[in-house]
Amino acid sequence: MDPLTLAVIAAPFVAKGAEAFSSSAGDKLGAKASELCQAVIDKFKGDSDAEGTLDLAQKRPDSKGLKSALEEVLAEKLEADPDFAAKVQRLVDELQKGGGSKTTFDQRGQTVHGSQ
Repeated sequence: MDPLTLAVIAAPFVAKGAEAFSSSAGDKLGAKASELCQAVIDKFKGDSDAEGTLDLAQKRPDSKGLKSALEEVLAEKLEADPDFAAKVQRLVDELQKGGGSKTTFDQRGQTVHGSQ
């Protein structure tokens, strides 16, 4: 998966934080989200721009502009570090698969495009 696509998928988990995700998806997935968040925090450490972007995105996780900024910074870090990209890819894959458990998402009120 290319770095930008991976960043777009990972950013909401990172912005909303593991606690919010854990309360809606369960402890097992919450642990994976927490691991993803910590990996991003560790990678951004020492880069004041990246840390600032992450901090703002976590304070306002529903802001499209901040989410976009976080995606860009995360994509840059993923592209620059293949080991970090592999770790994030693994965690995102596990989160998308549901960590081996079944997760139900409420899709009421959402527009569905194509077959589901």
